[in-house]
Amino acid sequence: MASDSTITLLCLRAGLTALCLVLPVHSQASGLAAPDWSQQLRSRGADRVNASLLAQPAHMAALNQRAADCEPAAVGLAVGLVRTTLPKAARLHEESLRVAVGTCTELVLAQLTSGEVPRICASASSWTITQTARELRRRIAQLDLDEAGRPSERGKACRAAYHHELHHTRVSLRVARPDRAGR
Repeated sequence: MASDSTITLLCLRAGLTALCLVLPVHSQASGLAAPDWSQQLRSRGADRVNASLLAQPAHMAALNQRAADCEPAAVGLAVGLVRTTLPKAARLHEESLRVAVGTCTELVLAQLTSGEVPRICASASSWTITQTARELRRRIAQLDLDEAGRPSERGKACRAAYHHELHHTRVSLRVARPDRAGR
């Protein structure tokens, strides 16, 4: 077990900027005793918990990093908290879930509603265009392999969302057909 003086660097990327925090492994060592966010989500609702998390950026960053790292409890909490009316909190949770769905696809998809799948099965804002194209292709191939035997509705919806983004957004490169180049 690590001592209370052990530190870790947590970075959460949002767009072109990154928020990096140095936190003790045990949050009590810094006086940041984290409340039971899952219990608070059940009793207070997503908006109130997200307001608390936004007021405590260290806790928000730690939670979203743990969700991106596919810790089951953190993924479940992020899925619950993404259902908020607070846009900034929703974006942060969506970003961590977008990263997580590339590693622990079934864990994330099993907790989403059908309507949430296309929002989460999208590229992370921190990816470059090249990274996005490569990662979307990798994720589509992964879903094709995972879903080969028994495709789920959420798996199909996720694959469709990735395919649409790959072919109909800034990632796709449109090249004029040779027969229309001279017109």
